[in-house]
Amino acid sequence: MKGFLTLAQIEYVLYHLGHHVALNDAIKESFIYSRPGEDISGHWNKIIFPLSEKQLDIAKVSFIGDIPVLFPVSDGTDPFTSVNGNIIFNTDLLKSAFYLLSGYQETYPSDPDPLGRFEYHTSIQSHLNILTRPVVNYYFDFIISGIREFCKMQNIEFTQRKPFTNFVFSLSHDVDRITYYNLHSLLNNIKQLTGLLKSGKSKSYLAREALKIGFHIINIFDSSDPYWNFSILSDLEKKLGIHSTWFFLPEDQKHIDSYYNLTDKKISELMHFLKKEGHEIGLHGTIRSHNSFDALIKIRNELFSVTGQNNSGIRQHRLMWKHPDTALIHEKAGFVYDETLGFAGYEGFRNSYCHPFKLFDFEKDRMLSHWEIPLVVMESTLLDYRNLDFAGALKAIDVLLSEIKAFNGVFTLLWHNTVFYDAERPGIKAFYTGLLEKIISQKPEVLTGMEIIKKLN
Repeated sequence: MKGFLTLAQIEYVLYHLGHHVALNDAIKESFIYSRPGEDISGHWNKIIFPLSEKQLDIAKVSFIGDIPVLFPVSDGTDPFTSVNGNIIFNTDLLKSAFYLLSGYQETYPSDPDPLGRFEYHTSIQSHLNILTRPVVNYYFDFIISGIREFCKMQNIEFTQRKPFTNFVFSLSHDVDRITYYNLHSLLNNIKQLTGLLKSGKSKSYLAREALKIGFHIINIFDSSDPYWNFSILSDLEKKLGIHSTWFFLPEDQKHIDSYYNLTDKKISELMHFLKKEGHEIGLHGTIRSHNSFDALIKIRNELFSVTGQNNSGIRQHRLMWKHPDTALIHEKAGFVYDETLGFAGYEGFRNSYCHPFKLFDFEKDRMLSHWEIPLVVMESTLLDYRNLDFAGALKAIDVLLSEIKAFNGVFTLLWHNTVFYDAERPGIKAFYTGLLEKIISQKPEVLTGMEIIKKLN
């Protein structure tokens, strides 16, 4: 990212900073943006932000405590110094925040993962080992500490803000599959049993499951299915005082997207049941829809016609994302928020921020209108990609919760309805139930995606 931030990019950072501190006229009028070599000795009683025009150089990243700052402009290790009534920041915190928050790094050519997604191992978060730290929140704290000191010196009113009264817990479910007892599952089990597909499960288990699936397929009088567990999950959440968001995935590409249509009677009745229970319905965008406006608007209209809604949130299936194209498509389609941006392979903060934020149109140099709610944890990240046991998964979640609670941030948890079957994952029901109980015992604000955005607006 070569060159100085544009005025629109600076305002983008200040917009998000303004959710944490009141930037009144007296404060904003004191801001000075200083380029290298400019004489600042004539400034008195100002807040001076030094600007960097340099490209990111990992080898030259500086640190304030243990927090890396991407664009240093001096050797100072303190956030700021005070001279002549001025507060002078020692690093370009604005550019560092913009780089991470806007996802600018994802506009560079990189080696994607097998699905074409931006790969964690190529990210700045990986290189600096900061994925579990909401670094932009720390940057804002540094800036706020300087503003607080300035207001104290100048006798200006200072008001710190908190978007939420406590940390927020937002639970969501992606409805990718609704049946376990089907021909696809049967064939999959047979392929694993015969060695055509790799599997970590025993031959005896695979044989038993193949027989069980076959029996239920031919038994037309049995409608039970371990994946059709929506009332069970809803009852569990109701017991704990949780209302969640359910993202429904339409049928499109065979064996990639779902095996159901949003207009199916069974699905429309399910969505109405969940809404009646106090849950939120959102769209789980098909693979094609992440980079096709026409594909997205078609399924958006289907969802709205079934639910009677005129707005919703979205999460892309398999966390597919092309930056910033997907965000531009979402804005054009009129979605209120997206909740896709997390790494599939690792839990944490893909944009280094633990609050909802807006993305940026780099070509038109403007902030987008809809919100991004960062995805912090997906269950398959912990249990499949990272292959953690239950104790390791809890430990990973505790690390993130500790950071989020420190900033009254938002902890988002994605849990698929298909990951609640003890035969597939022994102990999973007890683990999931215990996890929800543990989170709720810490007394968060429990909000759906739309409720979060309503509070922010």
